[in-house]
Amino acid sequence: MMDIVYVRKVDKDFLMHNDFKRIFNVDINPEKWLLFLSFNRYEMVTNNENIPTIKPVFNETPLKKPMIYLYNTHQTEEYKDSNIYEASKYMKDLLEAKGTLVTLEETDIASELKKNNLAYKDSYKITRELILKHMSDDMALYIDLHRDSSNYEASTIKIGDKSYAKIMFVIGGKHESFNENYNIAENLNKLLKNYNNKLSRGIFVRQSSSYNQDLSSNIILIEIGGPDNSFEEVKNSIDVLSEIIYQFLGE
Repeated sequence: MMDIVYVRKVDKDFLMHNDFKRIFNVDINPEKWLLFLSFNRYEMVTNNENIPTIKPVFNETPLKKPMIYLYNTHQTEEYKDSNIYEASKYMKDLLEAKGTLVTLEETDIASELKKNNLAYKDSYKITRELILKHMSDDMALYIDLHRDSSNYEASTIKIGDKSYAKIMFVIGGKHESFNENYNIAENLNKLLKNYNNKLSRGIFVRQSSSYNQDLSSNIILIEIGGPDNSFEEVKNSIDVLSEIIYQFLGE
């Protein structure tokens, strides 16, 4: 449970003070800034019976944090010394440190396939049901994180003194509105190429698949590296990818 922070009237008065405006050359709404700085909207008062209580100072709704549903249709895809699920956990930690709310799907996909007598190729049937359970107007992105099958030369780039696993965006063209999913991938890819053009493997559209992207225009599939990449190389790429996702959500 979060502690209550009592906001006194002097806090607002300080923000409104002419010297504050003159020194910092700003003209601000104090209530919105108090919210932005994570002050709760209460102050201590006494009622007619002289009993201390609290009441709202102002009624602005706190700024909503962007939300991401992060999952792995092929949860067991492996790197040289780790796997794609561990990569997702690392990405979750980075994004949450930036203030993004991330739900990481923890369902064991392999167990669900076995329980339902389904083959590996049917993994998208399992994640389709999981996506539907998390559908929300507040969800900014649904990210299906994968590892490609490319060899080390094709999946790796050295930038400065660091080695990175290359990143590719994959869009399923087997639904009418796939251009909407493509636009999100394109905007993310532009941000990635602005960081370093060689880190991106571009956007691949597979016309024979949908990858469940028919469920929402906000669903994208991202492939990071190949089976011969080290987890360190994958993490270096996720450091960049998390930053561009954060920039994208802030636009």
